[in-house]
Amino acid sequence: MIFSDMEMQRRVERLQAAMREQELDLVIISSYHGNLYYAGFWMMPMGRFNFTVVPAQGPVAIIAPIMERDRVPAYSWIKDMCFYSDAGTSLSGLVQASREWLVERDCALDRVGIEMDVMPVGVLESLKVSLPRSNFTDVSTMLMEHRVVKSKEEIDLLRINGQISDVGTETLMAAVGAGRTELEVSNEALVAMDRALVEQFPDLESFGTVISIASGPRSVIPHGLSTGKRLEHGEIATFNILSQVNGYYVSLERTLSIGPVREDARKPFETVVEAHALGMAAVKPGVSCGEVARVCIEVLEREGYDQHQLHGPGHSCGIMGPFWGREEKGEIRAYNDSILEPGMVVTIEPAIYLPGVGGFRHCDVLAITADGYELLTHYDRGLLEVH
Repeated sequence: MIFSDMEMQRRVERLQAAMREQELDLVIISSYHGNLYYAGFWMMPMGRFNFTVVPAQGPVAIIAPIMERDRVPAYSWIKDMCFYSDAGTSLSGLVQASREWLVERDCALDRVGIEMDVMPVGVLESLKVSLPRSNFTDVSTMLMEHRVVKSKEEIDLLRINGQISDVGTETLMAAVGAGRTELEVSNEALVAMDRALVEQFPDLESFGTVISIASGPRSVIPHGLSTGKRLEHGEIATFNILSQVNGYYVSLERTLSIGPVREDARKPFETVVEAHALGMAAVKPGVSCGEVARVCIEVLEREGYDQHQLHGPGHSCGIMGPFWGREEKGEIRAYNDSILEPGMVVTIEPAIYLPGVGGFRHCDVLAITADGYELLTHYDRGLLEVH
């Protein structure tokens, strides 16, 4: 188990206390990040579904396909498990098993909380048919607010994850060179990171880590994955190290030049480096996410790049596998007036994308502390050149 039973129990007890305040009888958690946060369990869906069922009082349960029968006890702290077979459709099996579990335990079902931001419409409609007397209400925001401030155990895990990201970055930078393919370079980093993961967590499944490098014209694609394209001298390249440990992601991203930085690339590169540094300097408890975002944006706009920003200058970080679960409260966006507080974890990643020149983005992960932040990712943040 990655987290202690005490940590997992704390999460559930906090949810149950909030449920009683809102007079909710039951919460049905259907999302990847919700199941992982409260049950410590994730699965590859492959067309199947699973629930974590949380009553306002008493033990919680996992409802899952029977093919996960041996994985649930291996990874979850929850002892109450109910499985459904492939005798019918996955949806009918899930809903029937859930109803049987609820009836058997005589659970109150008047007010049921669900994650409306991610629950498929078909699942919700089936639940309404199966539980006709229940009133369903959205608890997405409440669950997000519970996740956005990380515990000490979560910060400890993200710190290790950052160290694994550092290993990947060092390996990738050593592998970069004109004539090598993007895939050759990123695969070397992936092998090194998997080796580091196994050293820390020998029994943990390796899943979800993504290393990508996009070079030349492709560098303007923010999430461009590696291809067989060969790196060329004089090109700009961006790389993204998304290190995943038990569903928790850390993102370390850098821009580099294959050879000396070209003159047409120098100004946007220097601008991003400045915006990134000033954005990080603005991060501290008591400051709003919007204030930090505007510091970054103002630098980019001052230099005339207001039309070349394709995304916000940062976001929350934590459970993001596979690639969802970000907490809106921690998004580093100009509109977001949420206040940074100790335990929140965010990225700072202002970027400029200039077709014909290149994409420019540095990204680091910061854990907010009582008097500032702890940097969880570490690599040179200047104008990187590989010769």
